[in-house]
Order: sequence, then structure tokens, then C-alpha cells
Amino acid sequence: MKKRILIILGSITIFYGIIFAVVLSMTLILPSRIYNDERFLVKELNTANKKNYKKNKQDEITTITCEKMTGMDIIWKYNALEDITMQMNYSLQVASGKAKLILIQPDNTIITLIEQENISMNNQQIDPSMMEQSSKLDLKKGQNKIKIVCEKETAFFLSFQISK
Repeated sequence: MKKRILIILGSITIFYGIIFAVVLSMTLILPSRIYNDERFLVKELNTANKKNYKKNKQDEITTITCEKMTGMDIIWKYNALEDITMQMNYSLQVASGKAKLILIQPDNTIITLIEQENISMNNQQIDPSMMEQSSKLDLKKGQNKIKIVCEKETAFFLSFQISK
């Protein structure tokens, strides 16, 4: 009887150990490896570890701040009824780490809109107004997405507005 109980408890422990290992790899290891892996970047899922991640939308302008992020997050979706070109005005400021904005078209084509590493130079921050940029978004018929993708523990500020 004691042997059965030990076998059952051992099996339960092994089962939960495997689940813990899978969850740990999905939340710690996977996000740090996806930065350049197109197989993961095109997936619908958001795989990110975030600390103090705040997203706000006001007057068609979306702002996102994050103290530390590793992985990817979908920040905008648009279902185009036909091929269309839109305008995106944005400012990305990376305080530490490395981040990029990517457009994923319905056929899983990935277009890097901007990629940036830490912007501080000699402990002085660049004037944020100098970082404002614009880009044409060539959207294809179907579901188009923009993701922010961050390497390990990236701190950033992002502001963007998309219009026709």
C-alpha cells in the first residue's frame, strides 16, 4: 500500500515538474530567443515578460511605456478589405536594450519599420522630438499586425498614430 502511494506521489511530482519546466521555458527562455526568429514573430501569440507595461490611447495616439520587456506584443491590428497604404507617425525611444517595430502582412511577410538600441549617448538622452519619424504602411488585404519586439529586459517609450 505504501509503495502505491509513493508511486502515485512520485508520478504527480514528475507531472507537475514537467508542467513547471514547460511554463518556465515559455515565459523565460522563449521570449529572449524570438527577436530574430521569423517562425515565432509571425505567430498570433504575444510572448513577453513585462514589468510596468502601460498602454494608453487618447485622440488616436497610442503610447506605450515599459520598464523592462523581453519578447513580443501585438500593439495594432487592421483588417484591410483591399490593399491600402496608410501613414504611421511614431516615436520610439529605447532607454536600455534593443527593440523593433515590425509589420506582419496577411501572407506572413515581415517588414521591419524601425529597430533601435539604447539611445543614450554619454549619459545624455537624445531630444525626443528628434526621434519622431513617419513610415508608409503597405497593408495587404486581410489581417495586418504591428508588433513591438524586445530583446532581454528592454526599457522603452513608444508613441504612434496611424491614419489613411
